Amino acid sequence: MVQKPQIPAAKATIFELSQESDRQAYEAFLAELTAYEVFDTLEDQVAELLVTRNPRLRSNPEGLSDALSLHLGDEGWAHQGCWVWYPWSRTLVRLLNEDEFIELRTNRNRNKITREEQELLRSKQVGIVGLSVGSAFAMSLVMERTCGSLKVADFDDLELSNLNRIQTGVKNLGLPKWVAISRAIAEVDPYFKVEVQIEGLTSDNAAGFFEGLDLVCDACDQVSAKARIRLHAREKEIPVLMETSDRGMLDIERYDQGVDGYLHGRISDEMLQAMLEAKEWTPDFFNAFIDLGQASPRGLKSLEEVGSTLVGWPQLYSDVAAGGAHATQAARKILLGDPAPDARLYLEWDEQFVESVD
Repeated sequence: MVQKPQIPAAKATIFELSQESDRQAYEAFLAELTAYEVFDTLEDQVAELLVTRNPRLRSNPEGLSDALSLHLGDEGWAHQGCWVWYPWSRTLVRLLNEDEFIELRTNRNRNKITREEQELLRSKQVGIVGLSVGSAFAMSLVMERTCGSLKVADFDDLELSNLNRIQTGVKNLGLPKWVAISRAIAEVDPYFKVEVQIEGLTSDNAAGFFEGLDLVCDACDQVSAKARIRLHAREKEIPVLMETSDRGMLDIERYDQGVDGYLHGRISDEMLQAMLEAKEWTPDFFNAFIDLGQASPRGLKSLEEVGSTLVGWPQLYSDVAAGGAHATQAARKILLGDPAPDARLYLEWDEQFVESVD
């Protein structure tokens, strides 16, 4: 009998010290643990939390000490915070509990994101299909907590040539991309929830993938998956973002506002059906997504060489990182109900540096 390969660990284990059952589980876990590192800065975290709640305490050591004693109460440090176990690095880290951790970690977002907006965003779930370019979007969402949870769909393993645009370490080569990204997210915020479809987006799992989503990002290469995203997004009235990293092109598709057609009318019903069945890209498909008449000269030149001297469409990390940030800003506006058009936008840096001709 052939055994299935073991799925690498991608989630942290959290022991909530305010809970008796978790304290007992932690003690039992610790008794069996060997060869690990410990990082405990909880006292500094609590002090920082109290200062963010009352900035005057920064210059009042006695007041901070009194506030700290009041915060700890009779139970003291033993019941404060959580121990978080990262199995892939064999590391124990002590952190604030979930609500306090999120409050402190997002404190410096205020008031570009207000406390009320941050709480609303915490209830939102975003889907990402594809974790090459999509990894930058995922990390941008997590860093500022533009949502409270992610669903990701990706089946690829991490290759060395991916490291020009995916911010991860060489120790992760050969692992599924979703493992590398999930670990990176957990190391920034172990409370952030990530759900994974390891087969990618397929005809079998697409309907379930879209359940509960408030927004979805198209960051995949497969023609059929791109069509499937729009088919289900329009059916369930879920907005779609797509950032292509050429000329800073960002598509915002407002299926939540009942727009007609697909991709701003660039894809007909007939073309969508053809895409669902397609195995390869055609010039018509490519032009709908990229708009060859608007592509950068180097992008067009590269496209001519794909399959001969180039294995794929070129993508620079600076473009991918900027695209992730732009898509996150658009996502935040949509999720908060701020104005965001159904449109294709170009946020081109190079054109801003070209000297004007008199």
